This record gives sequence, structure tokens and C-alpha cells, in this order.
Amino acid sequence: REALTAPDAVAPLRASLEYRGTWFAAMPAAGLGYHAVKAVGVYPGNPGRGLPLVRGLLLLFDAETGEPLLAADAHAATGWRTAAASALAAGLLGYRGGGRLGLIGAGAQAWYHGLLFTRLYKPAEVLVYSRTRARAEALASRLGGRAAGLEDVLASDVVVAATTAREPVVRGRLLKPGAVVLSVGAPRPVVELDPGALERAGCLLVDTREGYWAEAGEAARHPEGVPVVELREALGDPGACRPRGDVGVYKSVGTALLDLGIAVHLHRRLGGGGEEA
Repeated sequence: REALTAPDAVAPLRASLEYRGTWFAAMPAAGLGYHAVKAVGVYPGNPGRGLPLVRGLLLLFDAETGEPLLAADAHAATGWRTAAASALAAGLLGYRGGGRLGLIGAGAQAWYHGLLFTRLYKPAEVLVYSRTRARAEALASRLGGRAAGLEDVLASDVVVAATTAREPVVRGRLLKPGAVVLSVGAPRPVVELDPGALERAGCLLVDTREGYWAEAGEAARHPEGVPVVELREALGDPGACRPRGDVGVYKSVGTALLDLGIAVHLHRRLGGGGEEA
């Protein structure tokens, strides 16, 4: 919240490239008196090697002197900051906790979302769906939930889609009235939301509008007349993207402002920034 609403914060669209089946980006941001940059890649072959899908470094500098202040593992930092933004979005879309949490996907992002949401929102039940049943069961066990079919997960009160799907896994017609959907699989060619989900919401909350239109797989099939509202706009006006329909939907492609936020948080926790650790 602090990083997204800082009046001096700035984060240009990342510079990214695809190379030999991998995706790599440099994500700079400034604000709160700091510079931050995340150099991060997505390596599809890594899970089969027992390595994280996402790898890289997050760096923090003093914006006045350029002094390097922090280097952090981008895999963990990305997991935490993405889940934290989803938690903000869920509250803005009307979720107040309890009920059923449904996770689509059983990778790192599903784990971080499950961990944060079970602690913060205390759902009564956690369901996990993955194309690989064993992975769904393993994650569900870690979170105190159970593996389930996709339609059961889509009937949850809050649904987190954290996949690399090339075709929509969130089907609007299967969502329960009042549900909140948080889609964090990105960038293209990942597509998680079908147009029906956006039509039922009547408004789409995003981390950044520029990032959504440039990088989200859903943008090419965005329903006409459905407005797109940024997180920082909704934080300033909580009614800016309250669902106009009967569900709420948030789409994240990632912004360096979130990386700035977690880098500053880590720096402070380590005793930097003049604040108590």
C-alpha cells in the first residue's frame, strides 16, 4: 500500500525479452527515497530440475547517494509481493475473510497466496486444483486443505489463479455470486480469465493499466465497455472498482512498485531506513 500510493513513486514498463524458451526482464522503480530494480527470469525447464520457475535478484539503493542497501532473492520476494497485492485487491473488491479459498495451480505463487490468505483472511476451507493431482494434494496438505476438481474450486468465495495456462481456467459462468477472483498468471501467452468473468464483474482491477494492455493475455479479448482500474486508483477511492456485476476480478502482470515496496520492507526489517528492526 505504501509503495503504490507514494506520491513520488514511478515505475516504467519493464524491459523484457524472450530467449531460448525463457523470459527475462529488468524492472526498475523509484519512490520512498529509494531506487529498486529486479532482474528476474522465468525458466520453464527448472521445475523438472528441482529448481524454482522464477529466479533473479532484487536490489535496493539509496536514491540520493546510490549506495547499495540490499540484495534479495527475487523468487521469494516476487511470491510475497504478488500475494500482498492480491490481498489488497481482495479487500478492495469486497472480500472480508472466511468462506472458502480456492487455489488453481500448485506452484510457488499458489503457495505464497495460500500462506498469506490463510493467515490474513482465515478462510474456513482451502481447496487446491492442479492438473497434476499429486501436486494439488501436496500443497493442500501444507495449507491444511484438500485437493478438489476445478469446478469445485471455482465455486469458492475467493479464487486465486496462479498458473501458466494458455487457455482460460477461470470460467465466468462457474463463479458463485459475490466471489472475488485474483488472477496472477502472466505475462502472455498465459491466459487465465475468460471474457465471461470480466463481463460478470463489469470492472477489472489491475496492478497497472499499462502493464495489463501491453502484457496480459486477456487484453486481446477484453470485453468492450468493461473499465480497467489500477490498484493505486482504488486505494485512493475504494469505490472506484467495486464490482458493477456480481463478482469482483483482479488481474496482475507485475509492477516494480511492488518490488520496491518489499525491498524497502526488508531493508527496514534488517534495521535500515532509520526504523526499528
